[in-house]
Formats: sequence, C-alpha cells, structure tokens
Amino acid sequence: MNWRWLSSAVFCLGLAGCSVIQLPDPNDMGGREQIDPEIMQRNIALAYQDLGLRVKRGEINEAQKEKLIRELAENLASYIKLENIPDHEAYRYADVLRQANRLAEAKAVYETAVSVAKTEDRLVNDSLQLARVMCMMGEVKPAIDLARTTFTASPKEKAPILLSVLYEIVPAGKDKGHDVELGDLLLDAIDQQMLVEVDPESDAGKAFLDASQVHVAKAWQEAMKLYNSANREDLMRKAIERRDAVAKKFGNF
Repeated sequence: MNWRWLSSAVFCLGLAGCSVIQLPDPNDMGGREQIDPEIMQRNIALAYQDLGLRVKRGEINEAQKEKLIRELAENLASYIKLENIPDHEAYRYADVLRQANRLAEAKAVYETAVSVAKTEDRLVNDSLQLARVMCMMGEVKPAIDLARTTFTASPKEKAPILLSVLYEIVPAGKDKGHDVELGDLLLDAIDQQMLVEVDPESDAGKAFLDASQVHVAKAWQEAMKLYNSANREDLMRKAIERRDAVAKKFGNF
C-alpha cells in the first residue's frame, strides 16, 4: 500500500466524533516511503477546525485544544524519516515537525527549504517560518535578521511579512531579551505591508485592504507593548509619531 496517498480523514487522539485511520508501524515502512506531508498538514488543519468548534461549545478549553493538537502532530511526526524528505517538500515536513515541537529538526528542515526555494513566494514564507522556529528556540536576534531579509521581496510577495511577524515571530520571541528589536521589526513590517501591491477594485484586493487595517492597528499596539516592557518611553513616542505620519499618508491605516 502506498502510504503517500492516505485518506484525508483526521488521525485522532481521543477526539470524539473523528474518523480513525490505522497508520503503519514506522519501523515497518522499510525506509522506502514517507506519508504525504500535505495529508499530515490537512489532518492537523481539520483537527484545529473540529477542536475549535468543541471549544466554542464549551466541551474543552483552549489549553486542552492545544494539547490535543500537539499530541496529534507528535504522532504524525513520528512517521517522518528525515533522511527521506524530498527537498521540494521540505517546508511541509518542517511545518509538522514545528507543530510537534521538534524544533531542532524543524529548523534543519526549514533551512533546507530556504536553500532550495525556487520561487520568491516560497523563499519569503519559508524564511519567515524558519525565523519563527529560531525564536521558539531562543535565537531571537538572528531570527530578526533573517526575517528582515524578506523585505527585499517584490511588492506582490510581501503580503505574508506583517502577518508572520505579528502573529508568529513576535509571540515566539518576546520576553527573551530582544523586545526593542522585535518592536522595531514590527514597525518596519508595517512599512512592508504598505508596499504590497493589490488591485483595490477586485474583491480580493478590497478584502486585503480591509484586513490590513485590523492587522496594522494590532501591530502598532503590540510594538507599543514591546517598547513599554523594555521601559523605552522614547521609542514609544517615536512610534506614535511614526504612526501618525503613516495615518496621514495612507488614511485609515
């Protein structure tokens, strides 16, 4: 049986109402094949969806949800044979390893993904995810430097930068001695968001611009918190001046 093409039903770990697939013993796979990483990612995504609904219904809390997701990712990651990972799918396997908290392995596989990226889109996304894992490992300063390398991307490929910095890199790196640098990174990521090229008349473009207002506002707030945690009122004042200048130039942003 070709284990690269398993059904997309959720691999369950005590999740009521889920379909269960009996996976092969990792020791019996003979080193010949990998489980398709896209299938792994899809199962994790479906589990997030299912567990999110259970949180809303009050059946479990957020901490229980995260624990179950981690256990699922750990189970899936146990089927990954690092020596058999195809370079062109490295980023997918790295995502699963990150969610399983196998950070050193995730970092190494993301590094491979960055080194073989054939498109600017993949290079931007994989570099940002590598920076995220580095922050999780406490390597915050080099992670910030790496994140900044994505600023050279063309305007059409800059869209992931602010979202990753705001919702992934900063949460993973804050309170580890580099809050000022993270605040600076956030402000510069806002500038990158302003450079993203979209068609403002298209539905997708309008949705992007509407969402940008929310994300940018949150980024300003988070930068202020980071400067405040570092007792840098001077930087807070400069950030306010910078925000006002952006608002004057770009309106609602």
